[in-house]
Amino acid sequence: MLTTSTSPLLHLALALAAATTSTVHAASHRIDVGRGGLTFTPDTITAAVGDTVDFYFVGGTHDAVTSEYATPCSPRASGERFSSGVQAGSANNKNVFRVTINSTEPMYYYCSVGMHCANGMVAAINPLANQTVADLKTSARGKSAGKPTGVYGGVMTTVP
Repeated sequence: MLTTSTSPLLHLALALAAATTSTVHAASHRIDVGRGGLTFTPDTITAAVGDTVDFYFVGGTHDAVTSEYATPCSPRASGERFSSGVQAGSANNKNVFRVTINSTEPMYYYCSVGMHCANGMVAAINPLANQTVADLKTSARGKSAGKPTGVYGGVMTTVP
């Protein structure tokens, strides 16, 4: 009877090869906050688990706060959520609020400063096809913005 034996080193080499060929690199998504007014640019992105979303505060005074689609100007109470805290923006601002995506579920967000949300400063990450940012802006019109309780769900970092 013929038997075969595989060395432990061969098993290790095969495992390492499999691990390195299946490595996926996370993407980084840039959102400019306040470029040209009450805007998140782009206002819609698709992000995978492990990706990062970087909020660059490039103009005005703004924040980024997660909400629910049905209540676009109120902080999200549970689930994946974030709040950047209010940031003063400028073209030379090196402070970036970075959020790591942990789920591909839709996340809607808004600016809670003044009447920014009521004037359509809303956006989405992984929105559902029937829940567009255009409809979210319409729903936000005239609503008072709920204020978040601090900074959470991301980290403030400095970029070169």
